[in-house]
Amino acid sequence: MTRYEKMSQLFNEDYRVIDFLPGRVPHEAETIFEEVEQYFMQDKQLQVFCDKVIAIVLKLLCYYPFEMYVQEHIPLIRQREGWLKDKRCDTIVKIMKKTILKRKGQIDILLTRENSMLSISGGTLSIAVYNESDSLREMLQPMVHTEGLYDWRFRA
Repeated sequence: MTRYEKMSQLFNEDYRVIDFLPGRVPHEAETIFEEVEQYFMQDKQLQVFCDKVIAIVLKLLCYYPFEMYVQEHIPLIRQREGWLKDKRCDTIVKIMKKTILKRKGQIDILLTRENSMLSISGGTLSIAVYNESDSLREMLQPMVHTEGLYDWRFRA
């Protein structure tokens, strides 16, 4: 199975959300949620979230072989996308900052040994974790809580 096929397959699975909120917001609270989300999307608050995501991802990548697919949205230029060849720490950090802080693009990280995937989309305050194995969950949970974030199950 190719990397693209594996990604497509994983996107159809239920997933766990690493989020700034402890659970899915009920329908009746959506109005205030939109205001709260906009507050946390402000530059200073978004930078704090970005730093937390970077800390979690970098620590996790120390333990698992990975492939990273990046979709960049550059103003006035067509969308660029593809598999990241330069997997150095500073390159990964730069791409994550650009995606989260510019609120555009997407990063999909295939953890090949676990058959799992993390997906980070610009313009959101969460990470989606697809097909999370028990060992991945054991590794992620303390990192998420240390960074002051929450995780919860989402049904596709």
